[in-house]
Amino acid sequence: MDERETRPLLAGRLRTDFWRWVDAGAAVLLAAAFGTGEALTGWAPATAAVLLWLPIAVRRRWPLPVLYAVLTGTVVSVLTLRWEEAWLVVPLALYTVASQEPRRRAVTALVSALTAVAVTTTLIRPATPVQTISGIVFVGLLLTVSWLIGTAQRDQRLHARVLARQAVTDERLRIARELHDMVAHHLTVITVRAEVARAVAATNPGEVEKTLALVGAAGRTALADMRHMLGVLRTPLEEAQLGPVPGLADLPALVATAGPRVDLRMDPEVELLPTTGLTVYRIVQEALTNVVRHAESADCRVTVSRTAPDGVDVDIVNAPPPRAARFTGRRAGGGHGLVGMRERATMCGGTCTAGPLADGGFRVHARLPGTDGGAR
Repeated sequence: MDERETRPLLAGRLRTDFWRWVDAGAAVLLAAAFGTGEALTGWAPATAAVLLWLPIAVRRRWPLPVLYAVLTGTVVSVLTLRWEEAWLVVPLALYTVASQEPRRRAVTALVSALTAVAVTTTLIRPATPVQTISGIVFVGLLLTVSWLIGTAQRDQRLHARVLARQAVTDERLRIARELHDMVAHHLTVITVRAEVARAVAATNPGEVEKTLALVGAAGRTALADMRHMLGVLRTPLEEAQLGPVPGLADLPALVATAGPRVDLRMDPEVELLPTTGLTVYRIVQEALTNVVRHAESADCRVTVSRTAPDGVDVDIVNAPPPRAARFTGRRAGGGHGLVGMRERATMCGGTCTAGPLADGGFRVHARLPGTDGGAR
């Protein structure tokens, strides 16, 4: 197995074990330090200190039981031994609860801890109200700060998970769009041309030969595109070679093999970034695919013109199909082409609209900025 594939899993296991060992070592050291300190004398206080700190060793595995165990032990130690330093163990356990448990449980834990502090401090400090209030405020702030830190860490972790899931979703959509745009066009041409060849096989052998040549070229192109994309997906990101990105310069070759007769009009002053040029290419490609699929390869016009200050307008209009009834029936079929065109235009900060015309034709219009400043 590749070393790059095993390293993240091994690092994850070592990190978890490492922090568990840190908790265990810290629990032993703190128990020994507080159990043998000058503030506590005798076997009973020393034993209480050890029992109070040892649960910290398993705080990550059982955060709530550890919190309530040390909280109970702290209250007992403060009331019986007048050992106020025992409160120091509670913030650590409360932080763990806030960072790992759901918000409702974390809030309940904080309220329980603050209530225990208020009641216990009131019972051991009956002399002056000032001392009682100051003790409650000090320990309460200590607990609240640790709880807030733990809550912030939990929220950050949850946010990172949401971003990771969103990144996976976006990548899946991007791959789906690319596969659709790269392969669906050629497969549509192959299907339609094969139907044409079968229809004219008996009456026009020359047209059959020409059509089969187009089918073969489209099939080879689709196969090459698919192999290239699968190769990119199988290759690590830092080693992947994406190859040239199609753009405005590739539109003449696209319309030449699209299937319908296309009148291409391009403004020579249009200059776009590669990402915007790719969007224009894919929108035109999908629009022509829809003409082949839904409009019986009706004649169409593709216009790419410059808009102020540096944007581009893409207009694809096809004539009414030769057989309106069949056109209407096939138009009803659902697909992802129009959705993909709108998504691509939106990602570039532009817009894309599509709809039927009064004469029975269809129009796709996209307006895109010349830069990626509006990309989201």
